[in-house]
This record gives sequence, structure tokens and C-alpha cells, in this order.
Amino acid sequence: MSNDPAVETLHTVDDRSKVVAVLSTAAAFGAGMFTIGDIEFVSIAAAAVGVGVRFGSVWWGARAFVEREAATVAEQPTAGSFHHGALGVALATAGSLALVARYLGGAVSTVAVAAAAVAVVAFLVLSALLPEE
Repeated sequence: MSNDPAVETLHTVDDRSKVVAVLSTAAAFGAGMFTIGDIEFVSIAAAAVGVGVRFGSVWWGARAFVEREAATVAEQPTAGSFHHGALGVALATAGSLALVARYLGGAVSTVAVAAAAVAVVAFLVLSALLPEE
């Protein structure tokens, strides 16, 4: 374990993002079950929301609490070299929109395809628009 304050802060952000992600997943699942009731669909959409919140909160936390000169999230050995913020926002948005669309009466297959398309397009656009880690 490193004594570098930036690395310690990244670990703290990472640990706290897990809690935020679990709470977001539970909230999305609960809201979906209360309004839609289709456990398979709601489970997948809530998981997308939770995973998106996890990636997005790590990206946001690293930008907010780690100094600019420090190593970025993407530079961490186990993080991967993609845009964490773009992926997080894209997945959370797609999962949320899927729940709303299904609540409004959309067919499962139509909503699933549309949500996947929203996730891909949002990731590509946000990767170009959002600042790097």
C-alpha cells in the first residue's frame, strides 16, 4: 500500500463509491418493483444504474478530491484505460430511462434495445465531451 496521499484518497473514494452504488441499486430496484413489478427486467435495469453510479462516483470523486498533479483513475494499474465518468453516466442514464420507459408501458424488448442504444451513444458522446480523469 502506498503512502502517497493521492493514492490514499483514491482508495477512500473507491470504498465510499461502493456504498453509494449499493444504495443506488437498491433504490432503483425498489422503485422498479413498486411501479413495474417485472423482477427480471427491474433487476437488470437496477444493476445498470448501480454499476453506472459506481463508475461515475469514482470518476467524480477522483476529480473532486484528488489533486490535479496526482495519478488519474485510468493510470491506476487495475482501473482500465476507458473513460470512467462517461461509462458511469451512460449506464446510470440508460438503466434509469429503461425503468421509466417500462413504467410508461414500453414493451420489454423495445425498451431493452433502446436502453442499450442509449448507453452506447451516451458513452461515445460523453467520452469526447467530459474532461479526462
